Amino acid sequence: MDWPLDELCATIGSKIPGFSAEVLPSIDSTNSELMRRSKNGFLEPLLLIAEEQTAGKGRLGRVWYANPGDCLTFSIGLNLSIQDWSGFSLAVGLGILQALDPHQHYGVGLKWPNDLWLGLGDPHTARKLGGILIESAVSTAPSVAGPYSRYCVIGVGINLVAPRGVDLKRAAAGLCDVDPKSRPASVLLSAVPGIIEGVMRFQEGGFSSFKQEYSAYDILFNQQVTMSNGVVGRACGVNSRGELLIQTSAGVVPVISDEVSLLELGGFDTDLK
Repeated sequence: MDWPLDELCATIGSKIPGFSAEVLPSIDSTNSELMRRSKNGFLEPLLLIAEEQTAGKGRLGRVWYANPGDCLTFSIGLNLSIQDWSGFSLAVGLGILQALDPHQHYGVGLKWPNDLWLGLGDPHTARKLGGILIESAVSTAPSVAGPYSRYCVIGVGINLVAPRGVDLKRAAAGLCDVDPKSRPASVLLSAVPGIIEGVMRFQEGGFSSFKQEYSAYDILFNQQVTMSNGVVGRACGVNSRGELLIQTSAGVVPVISDEVSLLELGGFDTDLK
């Protein structure tokens, strides 16, 4: 496959010195590979693309299903100094969404805390389009020395064609459903600069500057949800730290992504890939 690596490196390199890109024919997981490299001292800014992932990862240890050529899978490793990471995955998701569907022709939305969905405006028929997985390790890179320095790995999977031959409780979506001309290289060329722009904005001002934008793409807003800890209520947006707000019989409850996960939206499981 012909990947636009030179173009991406020229575009991103003007904002992040030393940025490079690499394509691997096959790897277990681009996130796992970058985390392994970071443990061996590699902390350079890098875009790592997999033409095939054999053990792709999703949130909470789930499997990311990706047939070769049907899904764009990549990870970006960056040295960042951020004091409060709350809402970071939402900012990354916004960066991707606004790059892929800037005029909302396709109805791409965001499902808290880390998913892209197709079908904004009708959550009961919406389907998962992509996912984001953030991992990090303490960074010793001189460029970001300080108490909040992390080598952050941003993993992204975007379906071009919906997964086939897998047992999902709800069918997933593919970008080709709404844009048949979509190809991995062209989607990458849009998505990566969008992510970098979102990351740089977040590093400067945290999630509060994204809150209003996020509300326009919130798949869960005003939907009845059930949490893994048994809390039932209606989703009513996010706060300035990117925490999901649930209106319950006891009042509004803020939810942090690593405490509970969404199990139901309109009666179907939303945690499966």
